[in-house]
Amino acid sequence: MRINFKKLIISWSAIIITTFGAYTGLNMAESQGAEIETILKNTLLEVRKDLTADNMTEKEEILVYADKLLRGHYYDEAIEILWTFPDYALEVSDEQPIRSKIKEIERAKASLVKYSGALHHVFFHSLIVYPELAFDNKGHSAQGYNMWMTTVYEFKKMLPLLKEGGYILYNITDFIESDDLKPERVKLKDIMLPPGKIPLVISIDDVNYYEYMKHDGFANCLVLSDDGRVYTQVVNLEGEIELTRDGDVMPILDDYVDKNPEFSWRGAKGIIALTGFQGALGYRIIPEKSKEENDIATAKAKIVADALKKNGWLFACHSYGHSAFFRNGTITNDKFKKDTEKWIKTIEPVTGKTNIYISPYGVSMIFARGSSYSKHLVENGFNIFCHVGERREIYHHGNYIAMPRMNLDGYKMVKGKNAIRKYYFEPDLVLDPERPPLVTPSKKTKT
Repeated sequence: MRINFKKLIISWSAIIITTFGAYTGLNMAESQGAEIETILKNTLLEVRKDLTADNMTEKEEILVYADKLLRGHYYDEAIEILWTFPDYALEVSDEQPIRSKIKEIERAKASLVKYSGALHHVFFHSLIVYPELAFDNKGHSAQGYNMWMTTVYEFKKMLPLLKEGGYILYNITDFIESDDLKPERVKLKDIMLPPGKIPLVISIDDVNYYEYMKHDGFANCLVLSDDGRVYTQVVNLEGEIELTRDGDVMPILDDYVDKNPEFSWRGAKGIIALTGFQGALGYRIIPEKSKEENDIATAKAKIVADALKKNGWLFACHSYGHSAFFRNGTITNDKFKKDTEKWIKTIEPVTGKTNIYISPYGVSMIFARGSSYSKHLVENGFNIFCHVGERREIYHHGNYIAMPRMNLDGYKMVKGKNAIRKYYFEPDLVLDPERPPLVTPSKKTKT
């Protein structure tokens, strides 16, 4: 006998739609509800894989499942599945297993406290899978990779250190909500977390797998496998194509959260920031192709994007062209509008609508209060802006917010160790032994 998952989904759907519908509107509630249902279903599948089901009773299985939901901070959902389990009605004492677990979950929910500390946002680019290819100077400059990229080895080392430091993944969209009194504005929401936890936003820029990276030890694209999970397609050192679960931030973080659900607040993962001039997620949507070819590439990329969103990932606009006009501050209003509109036309069909804009090269000038750039972005549905900076806070500008973020790459881990050491971890514990020495004059972050 096994858990009737279909029956549980009906109960969860009602709770989720009611909870989110109160302040987001039905369409957004349905979207977020579908995301949470997917995460809960994946949690159940993970629990079942981990159990020796031959000698596990249905009651034992439901208790293990509820415990994993508790660790992932799904308090109401965990209580609901225990309430709907038939043995709940047969238990008369709070000392009995199901009622005891419900009490434990209720205590955990009641212990949540309002967080009022620093707001942390760190970011990466696509990870280096094979340092021996990235740093061989046979394709793109090894110096650029050495400065702006992080290796798989380093990212995997960071995660347990961040978790030990009390950090918990948090969705950037959960920082704000609509202002009922002034619908055109947003207001900051209270952040309720377990005591000692620190909200952490993670973003990954340029998840496009550009052509120049093809032979430099990176993944080629993201692929949805038959098991419903997103894999990285990687060409290994022997020249063979492999589907792996550790070729970039997304599958690595997914697997880490599966094993450590307490590291994520209700399934939050991170933000995937896309440009548009070479398509999205490794699928080429470009003017040189026919409409039919681009439609096929868009459809393939959308399948992957939908799977990522259902598993807790968000998407952001990172501009269409990542133009040098942003970096040198000469981007005109007309060029900016055309760039944004081109991204919306080309990439939004892949990602769906997003309210997050992550500036190319980390520039902040386009987000200045009252600027024509920020006005244009707000008019196109963006109200969360991210740039590069050392401040750990959110700037509230009425109808949008701006959040600085810090790079965790080779440049920062070598040249900016003190900041990483102060807030996150000891960089020397993380640095890949295959990373070459970094000797370069101080430069602004490229993103």
